[in-house]
Amino acid sequence: MNKFEVLTQLEDKKISPKEAYELLFIPPKERKPRRASFIKASIRIPDQKGVNVLLSVLLILPIPIFIIKWIVARRKNFNLGNQFEIEPKELINLISLKGVKVMIHAKSKEKILLRTI
Repeated sequence: MNKFEVLTQLEDKKISPKEAYELLFIPPKERKPRRASFIKASIRIPDQKGVNVLLSVLLILPIPIFIIKWIVARRKNFNLGNQFEIEPKELINLISLKGVKVMIHAKSKEKILLRTI
């Protein structure tokens, strides 16, 4: 049904304004989030150039997500500071989505960047 037919039916009161609106404006489809396949990690420790180079070489390639899921699934609970506990299923759901970035800045100046790709 085209726009003019809908407006004509609305004018003749064959359909309600709400039905006319639904016919004229189709709601957009929600896109499902894409699943991640890999995690790219970067770790920086201040005043430790040798360690930073070694970590950069070890983490130059992305880590497959199934390895991370396997490690996380073996843990019972994660205690992130004294703020809150997170269950392994929740953490797996968080890291399973593509495009997630986690930046961690420790009190002792270490920086960790995790990105899902």
